[in-house]
Amino acid sequence: MKILFVCTGNTCRSPMAEKMLQWLKPDWEVTSAGLSAQAGAPMSVNSKAVLQEHGLPTYHVAKRVTAELVEAADKVFVMTEQHRQALLSQFPNRKTELLSPNGFDVGDPYGGSMADYEYTFGELEEMIGRRFL
Repeated sequence: MKILFVCTGNTCRSPMAEKMLQWLKPDWEVTSAGLSAQAGAPMSVNSKAVLQEHGLPTYHVAKRVTAELVEAADKVFVMTEQHRQALLSQFPNRKTELLSPNGFDVGDPYGGSMADYEYTFGELEEMIGRRFL
């Protein structure tokens, strides 16, 4: 199974989701990308710290969403409805889904406190558990 997670900058939400699912499903091909990512940027310091606290890998280099990534994925999950609409406009024949099974947006912790990142990690953990376990 090939899974692609998409957010805005590919430094917070989507890489955290990627690392979680890679740990849960090591035989799957899981990656992430951002709609406005600065290619080569590192994961945010707070995202890395939260992943370390939970014993998850932290190596990550941001990348932009490309047609190749989208087409190669069996499933594409986005963090917000805005992300879904943006991908739909670029790839009208490609179904994308909100990561939240309830249709809620995953809040962006970028620039927030450690508590914000921990909250987002908890949201992602719950959503990934409901989707994939």
